[in-house]
Amino acid sequence: MTNPLRGWYSDLFGSRGTDVASALNYVDQLATASSDAVAVQTAARVLLNTAINAMDQILNSRSPEKLALIELIDERIAASTQNVDQQISDWIDSNLDVDDKISNWMSDNFDVNDYNVEDVVDDKISEWASNNLADEVESVIKNSLTFNVIVN
Repeated sequence: MTNPLRGWYSDLFGSRGTDVASALNYVDQLATASSDAVAVQTAARVLLNTAINAMDQILNSRSPEKLALIELIDERIAASTQNVDQQISDWIDSNLDVDDKISNWMSDNFDVNDYNVEDVVDDKISEWASNNLADEVESVIKNSLTFNVIVN
């Protein structure tokens, strides 16, 4: 929380730290001992700066009330995050159709032939046979058959 009086603080004037009573006493002393308006204004500004410092100290302190409030907030946060995994899982089950998302992703990233396994296997076998079978048959025939030629 910011101090609403902070806008009137001036480094041109001193302060009494956070001792407002001392600053008020200073104003009283100058007001009764002097007919100089500037002196009284100076004392009043010192009082204002002191009040601002005192307010800052209060706003920035850790009072028992603030500590209790912080502890209560921490407890509420801890209670709300105990079963985060389950909460996430419940939310996903309620709000997201995972099967549909997977199906859409598969449709976007794979060709329709990738789903038809029989056609893919048949195509692969045919492709291998046409590329390799003739060479394999020729190799087997060359290695197993011996021709004898007899001339009369």
